[in-house]
Amino acid sequence: MLKQVSGRSPNRGEELISLAQKLARDAERHAILSASLASQADRLMVAGLRQLERRGLKAISPRLNS
Repeated sequence: MLKQVSGRSPNRGEELISLAQKLARDAERHAILSASLASQADRLMVAGLRQLERRGLKAISPRLNS
């Protein structure tokens, strides 16, 4: 009976290690994707702010020339 427990133990341990490695890889991939999405969101925000800034300047320019 002791053999069965010790025979199962390494398999269960290997399963846990394998699962931990998979979770670590998934977390790393998620972090990379999150960083990429955050960077893209920053670029879009800057582009949107520039568009609004240009519209504001165009709206102000005719008033200044009057």
